[in-house]
Amino acid sequence: MNKHMRKKFRLNVLLLAGLFIANIMSAVDRPNVVFIISDDQGWDDYGFMGHEHIKTPHLDKLAGEGLLYERGYVTAPLCRPSLASLATGLYPHETGIRGNDPVMPKGTHKFKNKEEFARMRTRMTAPFSECVTFIEALRDNGYLTLQTGKWWEENPLDHGFTDAMTHGDVFKGGRHGDNGLAIGRTTMRPFHKIVDKAQSQGKPFFMWYGVYLPHFPHNAPDRLYNKYKDIAPDEPTARYWANVEWFDEGCGQIVQHLKEKGLYENTIFVFTCDNGWVQNPKKKERSVRSKREPTEAGIRTPIFVTHSGSIDPLRDNTTLASNLDIAPTILRACGIEPPAAMKGLDLRNPEALNERDRIFVDVYAHDSDLDKLNNLKDGLKAWVVIDGWDKLIMRPSRKELYDLKKDPDDRNNLASENPQKVKELSRMIDTWVKETPPLTQK
Repeated sequence: MNKHMRKKFRLNVLLLAGLFIANIMSAVDRPNVVFIISDDQGWDDYGFMGHEHIKTPHLDKLAGEGLLYERGYVTAPLCRPSLASLATGLYPHETGIRGNDPVMPKGTHKFKNKEEFARMRTRMTAPFSECVTFIEALRDNGYLTLQTGKWWEENPLDHGFTDAMTHGDVFKGGRHGDNGLAIGRTTMRPFHKIVDKAQSQGKPFFMWYGVYLPHFPHNAPDRLYNKYKDIAPDEPTARYWANVEWFDEGCGQIVQHLKEKGLYENTIFVFTCDNGWVQNPKKKERSVRSKREPTEAGIRTPIFVTHSGSIDPLRDNTTLASNLDIAPTILRACGIEPPAAMKGLDLRNPEALNERDRIFVDVYAHDSDLDKLNNLKDGLKAWVVIDGWDKLIMRPSRKELYDLKKDPDDRNNLASENPQKVKELSRMIDTWVKETPPLTQK
């Protein structure tokens, strides 16, 4: 059975299981889903996470009405592997999407040799194409599925979306979102269109709101920048803060439109971020000690699930949640059994997450050598395990141990003081890596 037949078989099994459950849930009962993915945002840069100055009233209200995990974590502190993980419910080292771009052949450049870059990008997306995305499962169970914003894996229509803003064509400027990056900055029209289309066809809808905010360019309207320029410590920070509020405004527009259409009560909102961000105070649109790093500032994010009437509000500041949990949560909330490959838990069940009490993170180089994807240590910057309040960063050259309860910004390395704990957590990482081999080895 070749790879295409294997994927078709998995989809058919998933479809039959989903149809069995979906028969119990009528089209009217099945919830709509809005999946909000912040882009390059610090885990505490929200009103609801206690920021002293940043205003995020719309997200504050959504978070307050739902189940909020303050200790959520990404699977990678870099956008492309993080987003691929969100779509598949698999770790980056499983999907093969470990970095943003492929290592180019000697003598070529990704922005100058487009034909070679297009070929390499297709090759890079190939293992991801073998995975079953939760978007495919939604589509195959009657959902209209809209892609907006960030999307790296070429044409979104090939991965479960019925409607898409992004085209993914390198020769037309495609790389990480192209036309989709306009969502939330200059337009909300595709969202309005999918809502109207779903209502006219009597179908539920899903929206991937991978909005390119607060990601740079930090060019929020002056009306927002002017709110922060005199209270921020420097101009780069003020512009970043303004972008955060701009992002929040778009989320408010989504909520308001659904309320006007009478759809808010039957819509699930799921929120996370792709990776963290700490603004460099000396350079605009640059970060320090966060993005692409295994630090808390790079990998931590709040995660929440909100559904009026079906999820009781709860704020959890101890339980560990992972972006790996989002795909199975959305599917189960829509009455669809997730594929067996998705090992994440249902975020609506904090007791199950608390019993697990452990998460893992991949940290790889920005560019991946596609000839070495079976070598999990090629390009590896660090593997991370957080077990309760203990955190181990396992780098190729050293190991770092932190007590996050006493040291939430992971500054005080305790590895030399507690070698037994380092050994225990190292074994956890070794077991995790062994139990989650690359897709090409399964």
